[in-house]
Amino acid sequence: MAKIKVLLVDDHKMVREGIKSVINAHDDMTVIGEASNGEEAIKKVEELKPHVVVMDINMPGINGIEAAKKIKELREEIRILMLTMIDNEKFIIDAISSGADGYLYKDADISELLKAIRKLAEGEEYLNKEITEKILHYVSGRNLTSHSIGKVSPPPLTPREVEIVGLISKGLTSKVVAEKLFISEFTVIKHRKNIIKKLNVKNFTEVVSYAISNGII
Repeated sequence: MAKIKVLLVDDHKMVREGIKSVINAHDDMTVIGEASNGEEAIKKVEELKPHVVVMDINMPGINGIEAAKKIKELREEIRILMLTMIDNEKFIIDAISSGADGYLYKDADISELLKAIRKLAEGEEYLNKEITEKILHYVSGRNLTSHSIGKVSPPPLTPREVEIVGLISKGLTSKVVAEKLFISEFTVIKHRKNIIKKLNVKNFTEVVSYAISNGII
């Protein structure tokens, strides 16, 4: 099986070196490049074509959120994990809305970082329970429908789709959801993709935001 190709983006070299040593110690992934700011990251993405970009938010020049948006415009298939110390709810929402597929704090366990990279490489998002609770807390007090969804009302979700959204909003993985609903993990992943397409949003975090804002879950 091909290794997961990772691009590290952080303006602190010591941070990059530490993460690189951890990633390169595992047979299923490898760091193929590094960048110290958002502008450099965008160039490296075009040059190296990584599977996953692990990127900080606070950087000189183009920050991580702006870089994520530009990277997704260039290569939508590339997965982006924000690895930062910023725990502000709005920054999390902005990062996800800009195209980030996962969000993790720098003080997370190494095992969780590796898990997040693998999940993103498999095509899933990665938000742990703490991040998910912050997002739910933020959207519960604000109507993000206009932020995430166009003015035209999307088709209603089916009962099964609502069920899946509700379970995933609790931080459950596709595998666990599949076990609870007695269906295959492939079917859950297919439902997730269909729901994202139906609601015309970028990722499943925006699906959850929409569902909460509209009283669906």
